[in-house]
Amino acid sequence: MNELDDFIQNGLPTGISPAFIEDLKRQSRLASLNKDEVIADEYIKDRQIYYILKGSCIRYIINSKGEERAVMFHTESFMPMVGNMYVGSDGSVVSYRLKTNEKTMLLCLNRSFGEEWIRKDSVFADFIFQNAIRYLSTVNQIQNHLLGLTSEEFLKWLYSNHQTIFRRFRSKDIANFMGLTPIWLSNLKRKIVKI
Repeated sequence: MNELDDFIQNGLPTGISPAFIEDLKRQSRLASLNKDEVIADEYIKDRQIYYILKGSCIRYIINSKGEERAVMFHTESFMPMVGNMYVGSDGSVVSYRLKTNEKTMLLCLNRSFGEEWIRKDSVFADFIFQNAIRYLSTVNQIQNHLLGLTSEEFLKWLYSNHQTIFRRFRSKDIANFMGLTPIWLSNLKRKIVKI
């Protein structure tokens, strides 16, 4: 069984239209990317939606100096839908970029595919709605804890609630996400282990 068949069998809700599945097979393509490849960049308007079937990526903001700051982590089981579906940053001095964290297999679709099937299939529409709510809730919760807790408290909370991040992503990216140096993160980790 290939990754697309596995996604259709295990990643989609039951009751979805057979016509949707046929159209998905016809309009999608699979892409295999190596570590550190760019999936999407705000300035490349490709209107693509990517669903991580296997692997992981990091969403960065890029500041006016061109420096990357990790703002979210994505895996096949943790917020797997990514791409140029975000609201643009018109009037902003930052932009975003998505890069692979490891060898990654993506399901690639034009955004119009999702827009069309949201109107045509209520099961798919509900699937997208539930995923969007889960995504926004997760992002909001992580941001609230990152801003509202000390670095040590946040690290404990993140480890307790999202251990996948620590298993799949480099310490330097987690440190970057927290606004810390890798050395400071390492010191915090040692301190937490002692407690």
